[in-house]
Amino acid sequence: MTVFMLATVSALTSLSYLFIRQSLLAAPDASLKRLELSGLLFNLLMYFNVLINLLVSFEQPKLVYFSIMAVIFSTTGITLRVTLSTVLLSLASLYLFALKLPDELFGQYVSIGIATAFASISMTTLLRQAILRQIDARLLADELAAKAQSLADTDMLTGIPNRRAMFDKIDYLVQQRRPFWMGIIDLDGFKGINDVYGHVIGDRLLRAVVERARAMDTEGATFGRIGGDEFIAILPGTIGEDEVREIGDRSIETISEPYTVESLDLSVGASAGFAHFPSMGSSSAQLYEKADFALYKAKSQFRGQCIVFDTAEDKEMKQAIAIERELRESNLEEELYLLFQPQYSPCMKRVVGFEALARWQNANLGLVRPDHFIRAAERAGHIRKVTDILFSKGLAELSNWPGDISLSFNLSGQDISNQAFIMSLLGKIMASGVSPARLEFEITETAVMSDLEISKAVLETLRASGCKIALDDFGSGYSSFEYLDQLPLDKVKVDRSFVRKVAHSETSREIVAGLIGLCRKLDLRCVLEGVETESEMAILTPMEPDLIQGYLFGKPMPAHEARKLVLDQDNVEFEERATAPHSA
Repeated sequence: MTVFMLATVSALTSLSYLFIRQSLLAAPDASLKRLELSGLLFNLLMYFNVLINLLVSFEQPKLVYFSIMAVIFSTTGITLRVTLSTVLLSLASLYLFALKLPDELFGQYVSIGIATAFASISMTTLLRQAILRQIDARLLADELAAKAQSLADTDMLTGIPNRRAMFDKIDYLVQQRRPFWMGIIDLDGFKGINDVYGHVIGDRLLRAVVERARAMDTEGATFGRIGGDEFIAILPGTIGEDEVREIGDRSIETISEPYTVESLDLSVGASAGFAHFPSMGSSSAQLYEKADFALYKAKSQFRGQCIVFDTAEDKEMKQAIAIERELRESNLEEELYLLFQPQYSPCMKRVVGFEALARWQNANLGLVRPDHFIRAAERAGHIRKVTDILFSKGLAELSNWPGDISLSFNLSGQDISNQAFIMSLLGKIMASGVSPARLEFEITETAVMSDLEISKAVLETLRASGCKIALDDFGSGYSSFEYLDQLPLDKVKVDRSFVRKVAHSETSREIVAGLIGLCRKLDLRCVLEGVETESEMAILTPMEPDLIQGYLFGKPMPAHEARKLVLDQDNVEFEERATAPHSA
């Protein structure tokens, strides 16, 4: 009967233990109170198991169980009050049971109880000190880890989230399938300020830009720095395209206001490109590509504006990405080549120079259109590599031509923004032995408009070396006449859009005649581009144009044909064609 009762008590204790564990400790984030209650109940189950055992079948040696339990409770209590209460309960029970024993045994058990009390208190104190030290160490480690994480996620210069932090957030939003807008903002004109005034001023200007952007406090927006003068913004996906453009344009307007940095009045502009998840891209990489494509479109065609990616341009963007990949992986030294288009002087009745035109025959893409691969090279940062290869080939060909023939070579905006690169081109000229006066560098309005002062300084360096400077596509841009006054020019190339209209537009004829006269007064050479028919030439001849470039006097041709043309300048057939009367 005694054995059955004790077995029943043990079974009930086990079931109670399982019930407490499932009901109180099932939650992974159990509170301290719940843990404390669970610990108390576990200790009480052990205590009552021993107590019932003694009440059912008392044996004097079993009293030591209370002392053992006190030691166990001193190490298993969740909180100090639970520990002390269960230890005292065990020792009090020992004392009460020991009262029934003879005085000699009673004294022994009292001594055991006192020793157990001291041992339990000591163990409790030591254990908690060790636990507290572990907690302090863990808290310190967590604090240091948090600081390290903060440093890893913060841009050290500006204090805003860095590239890693921003893309971690973007990846999280993509994983959660939460709609959002990604925008890339690039400063216009910052590099020139950084080059002229140094990195200290440049860094302070960047901080000032960030402070101004932060002050806008756009609801739900996160603003970070990718690197250099490029920033990234995350906007809620619930807002529409029009509102995104409005926020972007307002931000650009705010950023573009003048700054005062150490008594210097500085100005930078900005352009932005935005793309939406998930409607415009299903991954962070796709979204970045499309926002970057929109940014490039803004910088090349709509500088100072916010452009949202147009899904209709998806094919164009994929084509641009394919071209960028080939620019990285192909042997450009072998695949890039030049064609040469003549510039004809009606007065001298001969070709006086050629414009070098870039061409690319790629093994995978075939013949790539120049406007496509030049834009892709600019966007991907490969344009200076392309320029360097083509310039070397043009220079080598020029050395084979008669000394009175010049070569006109196009430079991109990125080319003229890098003074070190321009100096490397001058070094190639000096090493070649070709006279700098035979070389002419063509620039467009869009190439210089981002930072007129820096462009002017670089062009003056080129001109001081003896090279000539030509302004291409004059009249097709924004404020052409300002550049005539501001830039060190030797030649102006009138855009073909005017020439094509001279046959049927009195206004175009007056414009072309006026430009020819203006260039003559300013002592600038003037090239009329796009002259293709005899009728156009008949109208232009009375205006006494300086130079003509167009299919009428020669299509773009390979190097060996250009050499043959200049060597046959006095050929009778060429002379007759060039001097024949032109019919309307």
